[in-house]
This record gives sequence, C-alpha cells and structure tokens, in this order.
Amino acid sequence: MSKSRRAIFLIIVAVFLAPLHCRRAGGVERDPVEREAEENLVNYLRIDTSNPPGNESAGARFLQQLLIKEGIEARLVGDDPARQSVYARLASGSNEKALLLLHHIDVVPADAARWTKPPFGGVRANGYIWGRGALDLKSLGIVELMALIDLKRRRLPLRRDVVLLGAADEELGGLHGCKELLEKHPELFANVGYVLNEGGTNETIVDKVTFWGIEVQEKVPLWLRLTFKGPPGHSAAPPDGGGSVGSMIRALDTIQKIETPYRLTPAVQRGFRALGATKVGEKREVLRDIREPLDVARIERVLPAGYRVLLHDTIAVTRIDTGACANCIPAAATAHVDIRLLDDESPDAMLAKVKAALPEKGVSVDVLLAAAPVAESPSDTDLFAALAAAMKKAEPDSKVAPFVSAGTSDSRWFRARGIAAYGIAPFKVNYYDADTVHANDERIRQRFFGEGVRLMRAIVEEFCVKR
Repeated sequence: MSKSRRAIFLIIVAVFLAPLHCRRAGGVERDPVEREAEENLVNYLRIDTSNPPGNESAGARFLQQLLIKEGIEARLVGDDPARQSVYARLASGSNEKALLLLHHIDVVPADAARWTKPPFGGVRANGYIWGRGALDLKSLGIVELMALIDLKRRRLPLRRDVVLLGAADEELGGLHGCKELLEKHPELFANVGYVLNEGGTNETIVDKVTFWGIEVQEKVPLWLRLTFKGPPGHSAAPPDGGGSVGSMIRALDTIQKIETPYRLTPAVQRGFRALGATKVGEKREVLRDIREPLDVARIERVLPAGYRVLLHDTIAVTRIDTGACANCIPAAATAHVDIRLLDDESPDAMLAKVKAALPEKGVSVDVLLAAAPVAESPSDTDLFAALAAAMKKAEPDSKVAPFVSAGTSDSRWFRARGIAAYGIAPFKVNYYDADTVHANDERIRQRFFGEGVRLMRAIVEEFCVKR
C-alpha cells in the first residue's frame, strides 16, 4: 500500500471509530454505590410487606443481612415474630446527640390486576423501578441503609452515633411499630436527638427541583371504625330504614357533610409563603400573600387540592364491609373513616361532631388512631441547616423551607418526646409519579433514585462525620 493510500485508509478508520471513542470518553461511569443501592431496592421491593397483615419481619431480615455482611451489628426488635423491625447503631464514642435514620418496612396493599407491572416484581422498565414501596417508603430505607454502610466502609470518624431503624406498622398508625418500641425499649433510642424520616416534599419543573419542603409538622390523624347493627332478614321484606346498611349510608352521608372551614395555621402560612416565591402568576400571589381572613373563593380557584388540604380538615370514607348475598339484609355493616385535622387541632371536637351525626341506637364507634397536636420541630438546628445546604448544593437555584405534611408518619412519636424530626424527600418526583403513591403502578425514576443516594450520603456525612 502506497503512503498516500495508507494515509487515506487511516483517515477513514479514524472517522468511523471517532464517534465510538467519543461515546466511551463522554460516558459517565456510574457510582458503584448507586448501582448497589438500586440492586438492593429491587430486591427489597420483591418482598411483600403489605399491611395488613404486615409480615414486616421478612423485610427486616433482608435489611439485617445486608448490614451484617458489612460487619454492622443489626438485630430484629418487636414482640410479634412476624412483625419485627430492624435496628442498627454505629457508635462514635461521643456524647453528641445521635441521628436516627428512620423508614417503615410495611407498604399498603396492591391489587395486582390493576397494575401494568407486578407490584412485588421489582421490575426495571422504561427508566423506572416499579413496585409497591418504590416511593413509599422502601426507596428511602435503602438510601439510608447505603449511607450507613458507606460510613462503615470508609471508616470515617464519627462525631455522633448514627442509628438505623426500619420500622413495622407505620401504614396502620405505628402503634405496633415505633410507638411500641419507644415505650418498651427506650434504650434503643438513648441519646437520639434527631430523626430523618419521610414526609418532605419537592416540586420540579422539567426535572429541576425548584422547592424543597422539609417537613417539620403534620396534620393530626383521627381514624374511626363505625359499626351499624340491625335486624337481619330477606331483602324482599326489608325493615324500615333499610337495616344496618341503610343506617350506615345515611350516617356516612351526614358525616361527609360536616363543615370543615378553611383556616390558616402559622406553620402552613410560613411554608406557603416560601413556596410562593418559586411560583409565577396568580398562584404566586395567593401563596405569598396568604393571610386571615382567607379569600376562599380565590383559593379554591387558584390552588390545587394538594395545597388546599393544608387549609382545612378532611374526611374520607376508606372502607366498607357488609353483606354476604344480594338478597340478604345483613345484621351488621362496618365503615372506616379517615379524618385529618389541622396541625394545631385536638381530635375531641371532631369526634363529637361525628358522634352527633350517628343514630342514637344500633351503632358503635371505635377510635383506631387519634393523636394530640405536638410542637413542630425547630428549623434553627444544625441538622436543618445541613439539610438545606445539601439540597441547595444539589439544586443551586432551589429554595428550601420548613413545611407541613398532610399525611401522618412515625415522626409524631418522636416529636412528642421532644426529639427534632424532619421529613425529607431526597428524590426528585414529578407530579405524575407522585400520584402513584398508595395507587396503581407506583414507581421511581432510576436516575432520580441514584441522585437521592448521593444526596443522602452527603447529608449524613456532613452532619455525622468529624471535620
């Protein structure tokens, strides 16, 4: 081959190979910790910990084995062998207040027939990880676990103890999870001064976080079971009033019509004003200028339901159980009612209103869950500052502020004991994915999960490692 022909050949080869080389050079090598975290999440999602019945011990054992493999002592705690939590602590030898990384193992049930992917399949498809718990709350549990493991592997000097707790029973109120552990095993929480848990929020525009809400307060739960009784019989000759079912229908209609007027609490006002700074147009005006007396008509026109629930109590009928056949009048009918009260409100007044809506005879009321309002967690702590700094570093143009959650979490058990508890959402979540929580096709975007692994590691290292 002549020199000229050889030169031309080399140029042609270089032209064809250059794009391949550029792709290799331009590609970003994925963090092995993030890859490992994703594998752990997929396997965690494949464990069915639906509550009811719970069966959290299967998930607890999975987490325990991951910790033991790293040389971290981990044990199962709880009275019910089938419904245990997992507990681990990295000791620092310091008297600084310890940090508790908290998540719940249980998930709400899923109807597989209504999902496009198996709810307990841990499927990866279309850039997502699918499964019940992908957002609520096994993803947070795995990033907390990986942050703890990362500290251990790197042998970083700790300035405070770091505790990990994967808890049972949160989805049914935490009575047999955190509440039970705090009461029966207070030694597990010795010197714990801070809790990181669920409940935070973030808002995105085109995959960029504009606002991080760090949850410092929650609405107050009141869960009721109403049981209506009446004479059973053949439905061809129904009793006056329709028996137990007729009585239940009329009572539930009255309960759902209980007035829940709009009212602005100081914690909600502060959060809305901070959120308003990230909005545009009339929504910005309504949020930034919100004050009493509220312009309810404008609020209902401008603000979505997800914001408005922080301005009034909500009442939802969530379950009805009755009847055995189409032509039978049942002797009993049962309904569950989930009421969420504003963050400073005692449940007593609402419970009295519900009871007033019930017939005088033939009905009983069981309070499944009720809580007294507790003081919000302060936003002037070192942990809150560390959270805000890490979030702003992850998204430089974003805003961070304390916020109120419409939900209920295990954080309230710790706040009632004077322990600062913060709810965070370390993952970007677009609104259409957020709508899958407690619904069908729950999922988290793989890229966002990896970013959340990074963010949690940065938070824990900043707050817990000696400098």
